[in-house]
Amino acid sequence: MAEQTLSFTRGIFAGVVLDSLLFPYPRPLDERNADEARTVRRLIKSLREMESDLIDSAKFDEEETIPENVIRAFAEAGMLGLTIPKKYGGLELSSSAYARVFETLSAVDASLAVLVGVHCGLGSKAIVLHGDDEQKERYLPPLARGDFLAAYALTEPDVGSDAQNIKTTATLSKDESHWRLNGRKIWIGNGHRAGVIATFAQALVERRGETVPRMTAFLIRPDMPGFKIVGTVHKLGIRGSTQAELSYEALEVPVDHLLGAVGRGFGVAVHVLNAGRLTLAAGCTGGTKRTLNQMASYAEQRVQFGHPLADFEITQRKLSRIASEIYASDSMLGILASLVDRGDNDFSLEAACAKVFASEMVWRAADEMVQLAGGRGYVKPYPYERMLRDSRINRIFEGANEVLRLFIALNGVQAPAEALKEVGSALRRPLRNLGLLSGYATSRVKLRLGQTSTLDIELHDRLKKHKEYFEQHVAELGSATDRLVIRHREQIVDSQLMLERLADMAIDLFATAAVIARTQSLIDERGVEPCEREIALCDLFCIEAGRRFSSSRKLLDSREEETDNTRRGIAGFVRDGKGYFVSDAIMEE
Repeated sequence: MAEQTLSFTRGIFAGVVLDSLLFPYPRPLDERNADEARTVRRLIKSLREMESDLIDSAKFDEEETIPENVIRAFAEAGMLGLTIPKKYGGLELSSSAYARVFETLSAVDASLAVLVGVHCGLGSKAIVLHGDDEQKERYLPPLARGDFLAAYALTEPDVGSDAQNIKTTATLSKDESHWRLNGRKIWIGNGHRAGVIATFAQALVERRGETVPRMTAFLIRPDMPGFKIVGTVHKLGIRGSTQAELSYEALEVPVDHLLGAVGRGFGVAVHVLNAGRLTLAAGCTGGTKRTLNQMASYAEQRVQFGHPLADFEITQRKLSRIASEIYASDSMLGILASLVDRGDNDFSLEAACAKVFASEMVWRAADEMVQLAGGRGYVKPYPYERMLRDSRINRIFEGANEVLRLFIALNGVQAPAEALKEVGSALRRPLRNLGLLSGYATSRVKLRLGQTSTLDIELHDRLKKHKEYFEQHVAELGSATDRLVIRHREQIVDSQLMLERLADMAIDLFATAAVIARTQSLIDERGVEPCEREIALCDLFCIEAGRRFSSSRKLLDSREEETDNTRRGIAGFVRDGKGYFVSDAIMEE
């Protein structure tokens, strides 16, 4: 098996622990690249300074825009050139460094994080990865300077997660001087103020003797004939960022603005989006850290029944759970960022796990903050209701969590399913359709010499009990996967409730392994006594993750299928009744 196909998460579905991908835990950025670490600290310092005298999140939210002077200050600080190569005036940060900056940025202001993420991580990144020399020379220097913003236009009114089936078309003119694009794009971040936009359309190509439509990528500008901004949308959260609807009406795009090759837009989209889940997970982790800080402060200051809220056990349960989950998310980030920078392994499942985990963590934390603050959590001018609104989008961004769970599980069951030809054939369809989410092609896990079902790493005695449970749970996931494949065979691709449970088990196992790896690294570095707080976080997370794992495993039992059938039946009643179908208990209208 080629080295680039190795995946820790795919391995555990087959009962294999690829511990070399997680152990030893990656060293801090300071040790790997001291110069880059200094750049990251400078950027974070600039963000903190702007937060105190320039960034007004409440105003951004109320006015639903980010002022030009803020964008200009970001450009001067280098925040708009994070992913652009140095030769074009950017900072050329590694994935680890970019994620660390983005973590702080998201904690400072969620809307600014969206603006920078679209500009640096999507629009500019598309040109960096797939632009030719002329396109890079033309667009990257002004993007790094902040002369204008970049955008990325993929989503359409009828197409969300199913991005391969976009409706926008591209037709080459008879004289082959330009392309004509026709279609609409929605929810395009920076779309109303971008100077260059990476976009996608279906162009006809020859494949195996047939003329078929295939995704193709282009660079467009607002001054091109046929480009129109239809309007912007009003949103629940991240209101400072602006999402626009764009219309292409015979939009004339010069042939030198083709991005990549005709019919290869799918690859462009995949590579651009590939590391996006790392950035999003980092942002959610930073946001949760900020939320926990505010929860701790509020719980100490707010007195009820003669005691600060922090004295009450229910509050302590909330604080401890969020802290342990941040520790887990942070641990996953360290590993994921290292895997992305290494580039020699398939990290797509780990990125999906981290994104799902972190986006649901930041939502729960914001909800708990509102609950803790009571009435103050629900009203302005307190920031808590805005924090809740801003956090909600993360479960949709970069692939809805429901779709990502299916992606994780379908990739996971692939190896056991290959033994049954009809199942392997059935799997290829949904896996191919989920390819845009994955970033990588799927591959079968092969048990090679040296691969085991145990964590073959020397751990401190304080962590050995967690190691034992982890190994037991990996074995149980492998067995459960085999049983489900055999029981459902090709119908496994449509057994979404079972696949969701498998995915949840895998997410918790990856998180647990990351926590153990990081805690062992800290013990090695500092000794046990200075790490008592981190060991406590490790203990709590491993215990609670283990309980969630066991609960999901029990729900894979064949008896649960009876309950699932009841769920399907009731859903059918709701569909037939177009909503709730039982007469009112008190009085009919």
